[in-house]
Amino acid sequence: MPPSTAIRAASARQRSGGTNPAQALTDRSLSFLVRQAHRAFVARLADRLVPHDVGAAEWAVLRMLWLEEGLTQVTLANRMRVRKASLTSILSTLERKGFLRRTQRGEDRRKYHLFLTRRGRELEAELLPIGAAINRRALAGIDPEDTGLAVTLLEKVIANLET
Repeated sequence: MPPSTAIRAASARQRSGGTNPAQALTDRSLSFLVRQAHRAFVARLADRLVPHDVGAAEWAVLRMLWLEEGLTQVTLANRMRVRKASLTSILSTLERKGFLRRTQRGEDRRKYHLFLTRRGRELEAELLPIGAAINRRALAGIDPEDTGLAVTLLEKVIANLET
């Protein structure tokens, strides 16, 4: 029998440290567990991307550009929730590998729009299944309802911290 909502809520309070600030940053805190989950995802992804000559940070950029090309570096950074400067070397690497091209458009010569090359677009069919497989592995044995709840809660956590 699955735990009741009250039991799950009490368990979550206990894991997050409850009201005791000294317990808030333990290895059972939400921030610690989210970081560990992120590290595990990135490690599995990086392992699987090696044969494709793509790093995890490059994957993140490609994934955004598979959804929409023509973004500026500033827009891409905002959507990825990273600093513009941190994208510069990643974009240069993708360009050097032949997956991306930067194009000036309009009168503002400082703005470059980002477009995938044919090879960059072809990677989508090769790499997206890798990401999907890692997600399936991470969620193995977890009830889909719990997965949905976790997604909703993490979206709220992000919103709380970004406002």
